Amino acid sequence: MTKKIASCGALFALLALPLAAFAEPTAKAQGAAGETAAASETAPKGAVLSAEQSVKMQQYVSKEKRPSTKVSEKLAVGAILPGNVELYSLPAEIGGKADVRYTVVNDHTVLVEAKTHKVTQILN
Repeated sequence: MTKKIASCGALFALLALPLAAFAEPTAKAQGAAGETAAASETAPKGAVLSAEQSVKMQQYVSKEKRPSTKVSEKLAVGAILPGNVELYSLPAEIGGKADVRYTVVNDHTVLVEAKTHKVTQILN
């Protein structure tokens, strides 16, 4: 009976091992890699703008009152926007990458790669 329990436990451990490889790192592990837990909370992973820049960008877009373009496709990071969606340059005071533009789609401010129209970040 003990051998059956031990072998079942060993089998379970072997099956669970590959899942551990895909687990999210802990805050302590992130800190060891040079990223603090606070930094990872300020902006989404892979974000073009930091949380502070995103707030400034939202304020800028509110002042500019750009029209919202309606798009039937699901709006998500990685989605490609249609070519007829007008893109605008990021303001100099915000900073960011030179090849990134912004637009307003389905009432959301979106950052987009200028050449490919690929969505890189959704701000709201």
